[in-house]
Amino acid sequence: MATSVSDRRRCMDAAPVLGAWHIATPGLVAQLQCDGFARQLDEALRALVDFDQSCVLFYPSGGSPVLLHDNLQGIGEPGAMHSYLSGTYLLDPVYTACAHGRASGLYRMSELAPDAFFEGDYFNSPDVHPCISMQSGTLAEEIVFICALPGIGHLAYSLMRMNASPKFSSVQFEGLQICQAMVDVLLQRHYQGVCAQVDDSAQALREHLNNAFSRFAADQLTPREQLIVSMILRGHSSLSISLHLGIAEGTVKNHRKHLYCKLGISSQSELFHLFVNFVLSHTANVPPAKAGSAIQLHEAFAS
Repeated sequence: MATSVSDRRRCMDAAPVLGAWHIATPGLVAQLQCDGFARQLDEALRALVDFDQSCVLFYPSGGSPVLLHDNLQGIGEPGAMHSYLSGTYLLDPVYTACAHGRASGLYRMSELAPDAFFEGDYFNSPDVHPCISMQSGTLAEEIVFICALPGIGHLAYSLMRMNASPKFSSVQFEGLQICQAMVDVLLQRHYQGVCAQVDDSAQALREHLNNAFSRFAADQLTPREQLIVSMILRGHSSLSISLHLGIAEGTVKNHRKHLYCKLGISSQSELFHLFVNFVLSHTANVPPAKAGSAIQLHEAFAS
């Protein structure tokens, strides 16, 4: 079969990426199970594509996330990461993708997020989003290597660009896709053992968080209204909710109006803060040895 001009051009564009990645791979393999692996992986990928921040999070099946690698440059507001690990991760499309069994691969956040996510409170709130601050502003873009660990959970390795930077171009994204299969293998080999040791002592708390949307305002809202609340908070527009639930957009707006009235609020921002306060209030009194298991694991792995 003849090779098209576009295919030949694509091969030529890929050659420098493959060359640089080929040079970096032996060093990465040598760092497996060593403290410097994640930093070296950052450096190897930064040689291909520039980015400002990175992190690796483990999302256990049915459990709370664990921060395994923190290259966020100290940009996040104090306490934001703790809040994320304690429950606000429920609003993160990356968590939702992992919880729903998304296949291993490289994804733009726009592929994972609902249609109104980028205008919503979670994406734009420095007090809740662990990767932004009042000074830095919102992210220009986040792309994520999702790595499935069968029977255990998912790893999410995020590369981020800050507000002043451009989004990742199609060429840059395709260059990283060339490396995705090897990145997936490296992440599995490096982290699978430590992820299998995640402390399950906070199971009751995790079960509560997993059911947080059905528990939120349970004495005030109907199950349908609770479902709509969960979709609003995750970043769905009224149109998106109507399409998912098979009801008219006007019906969704009426539901929204009624549930706001029941909760004594008048805006989506108020709903967001009510839910965040609800989630965090149920983790505040957990004994440190249990609530801190994720942080302790990260510290033990990074030491």
